[in-house]
Amino acid sequence: MRVLLKDGSSREIREEEILYFSNYKNTIFVHTKEGEFVLPTTLSDLYAAYGSRGFERLDRSNVVNMNNLNGYDALRKVVLFYPGDQFATVSEANEVRVRKFLAAADKKL
Repeated sequence: MRVLLKDGSSREIREEEILYFSNYKNTIFVHTKEGEFVLPTTLSDLYAAYGSRGFERLDRSNVVNMNNLNGYDALRKVVLFYPGDQFATVSEANEVRVRKFLAAADKKL
């Protein structure tokens, strides 16, 4: 996937590097461990493209790569990513989906 850098140039990132996509003030951001980048598209289009690859829309402002989850904070209603300084919000309706995914992932280990 090609993303835009702050200086206007672009960079290629791999799908496994993506932690989540978010929407803020009508701008789509791609969040990775290395930082965040701008992507000229919509969350709906991203979910359509990546939904079958392990990405889930956990609330109206993000699409999360479930394969990069490190945990769930039920008090704050956020999913956590390794090393723990990045997170994405989860709607109340999607809490059960997150818990089931993490429980199934724990059983695989």
